[in-house]
Formats: sequence, C-alpha cells, structure tokens
Amino acid sequence: MENVEVQSFLDLARVCLKTEDLPDSIRIPLNTIFAKKSGANLYRPKIVCEKTKGIPQNKHPILKGRRNSVRNILCIWYLLNGDTKKTKEFLQSYAKSGMTEKYEQELLELANQQYLEFFCLGVVRENVYEIIETLNSSEFDLFRDKLPSPFFANQNDPSDISPILTAYSHVIPWEDYMGRYEEAERFFGDKQYEKAKEVLRKLEEDAVIRLPVVEALNKKIKAIEAEAEEAWDYFQKMLN
Repeated sequence: MENVEVQSFLDLARVCLKTEDLPDSIRIPLNTIFAKKSGANLYRPKIVCEKTKGIPQNKHPILKGRRNSVRNILCIWYLLNGDTKKTKEFLQSYAKSGMTEKYEQELLELANQQYLEFFCLGVVRENVYEIIETLNSSEFDLFRDKLPSPFFANQNDPSDISPILTAYSHVIPWEDYMGRYEEAERFFGDKQYEKAKEVLRKLEEDAVIRLPVVEALNKKIKAIEAEAEEAWDYFQKMLN
C-alpha cells in the first residue's frame, strides 16, 4: 500500500468539494473517468495503480503523489461543461502529447458560452486563462501538480473548487440571479446604496447557492459607507 494513496478517488473528490456526500451527477462521471478502462488506456496508468492487491475498499487506488489529479480532473470536467466523454478524450490527448490548440480553443469557447453560470458562481475569466496557460506549460504535470482554481479567490482557501458541487447539486435559475444582481449594480452606479443593499439582501435570501459576486458588491458598498462615515466624523470634529 506504500505506492498508493490511502483515500480513494471518490474520497479525494469529497475532500476537494468539501462534502461528505457526492451527488450522482458528480459521482457517476468520476467513476466513468477513473474506473472505466474504455477510452482511458493512455491517461489511466498515470493515475490508477492496477497492481495493488488486498484493498477491497478501494478497487482503483490512486498512485502515490497523484492525488491532485482528482482535483484537476474535476476542474477540467467542469470547464468542459460536465461532458464526461469529452473529458476522457481530453485526458487521452493530454497524456499523449500535452495541451493542444484544439482543447485550448474549446476551453475558451465554453468559458464564453457559460457566462451566466460562471458569473454567478464567481468563475474569473482571467483564472480560466491562467488554467490554459498552466496546461500549456512544459513544467506542469496535470496528473501530479495542482491547477489554479477557476473561481473567485476564497481568502481562506485560494485553491477552493467547492462551487462545482453547488453547480451540480441544485437546479439554479442563473438568468434570474443575473438580472437581480444587475439591478443592484445599477442602483450602486447611481449611488442609491440602500436600494442596492436591499436587492442584494433579498437575492442572498432567495438564492440556493452562495453567490461570490453578491458578496463582493456588498463589500464595495460597506467600504464606501465606512469611508463616508469616517469623512463625516472628521467634518464634525473640525466644526467642534
């Protein structure tokens, strides 16, 4: 057992997504990617150890030092719009010849198409570009190293990818969330901060997911209000 990770690929996915229960919408694709040998002859030997015996709880153990591959594959699968077949094809291609222009263009196109979902979940376009740049680097190994997170930086965990769980655990009205957020932004632009805060408060109350963009706009409003209050206090002191 010294040559394999103690945790299974599903256990590692749970750690990455910060959950105890993986929904079938994620668990089934991961089983297909890691456990099914069809269309996986090039990438699977770089991740899974087939020779280890006596591990009944883990039929497809991950090679020691390759635990980041689970997180990376979750990222790629998510960016490829949850397309399991396409993810396996990408992994086969990468295992054979590294990142290709074909998949670079595909990732960019999908990033543009998924604007509403990406916006609501806090996917940062620059982070997607950084992921592509990392995949293109000859010094990066997708099966060993860690990809950047596509999501808005979490101060407590900059490499957090747990919003993927959110996206596949709920039916989410992306257009409704986007429309309400844009309304709050308009109030913000007109300096009607109380109205903006009320829209954001109601949106956070109704939303079935955490919305990083809402949190970011709330922080902007609080900063402006704090600055205004400080200026007012200073003015009052000058008068006295």
